[in-house]
Amino acid sequence: MYAVLRGEKTKFFSFGWCMLGIIGANLVPVLFLLTSNTPITGGEEEMLSLILQSLYLGQLGVIVASASYFGQEYSQSVLRTTLLTQPHRIKLLFTKFVNITVIIVLTGIVSSLLGLIVSFLQHDLEWTNSFGLRLLESVSLAILSWILLAWITSALSIITKSLITPIAIMLPLILGLSQMLLQVFQLAKYLPTLVAMNIYNVASVGIYLDEWLGLGVQLLWAVMLVGIASWLFAWRGVR
Repeated sequence: MYAVLRGEKTKFFSFGWCMLGIIGANLVPVLFLLTSNTPITGGEEEMLSLILQSLYLGQLGVIVASASYFGQEYSQSVLRTTLLTQPHRIKLLFTKFVNITVIIVLTGIVSSLLGLIVSFLQHDLEWTNSFGLRLLESVSLAILSWILLAWITSALSIITKSLITPIAIMLPLILGLSQMLLQVFQLAKYLPTLVAMNIYNVASVGIYLDEWLGLGVQLLWAVMLVGIASWLFAWRGVR
């Protein structure tokens, strides 16, 4: 399995769109913080709010990286070649999900650290243990949400056999389409991009699900879609 995992890591970092997604997940939050003109008048709480908002935007990179990693298998019959080297489909799929999970965790840690450094360089605030613990808890939940979002996007790539379709579905939802749908349909709060919104808010917003309930619903989305994708990946013919 280690050899397969190493091969998948190489495949990920050799594909330009995957790298673009990872760079975006790190760069977009930093650019948001650098260009934000919001003065820190509320101290640590407002700084935490800005960091969480930047991580919310980092989801865009997560979506691009995940869709590209799984979607590339269906471009130019790459999956056929992949299965010649690793014919055990479920083992291959499991390895791919482990690989994307590890990459997303590391990306989330780097993005959070960069955001924290930029925030402290911009604003003269002292570090406190209470702030550190609160930041660790908030960032951990955000990274967990990143992982589930990556699984959901990856599953959509397998189901649709496409790199573009999952991006076309998920990016507009992150960028505001889900908020527009919520104004019309209250059930839209259960969309996978909205259920975890309170994770990125310092103060809980009533129209969204509680952060733990939201993560639970997002996990259900991930389990359902990954289950469907796994069945299709295992039994669908390869052209």
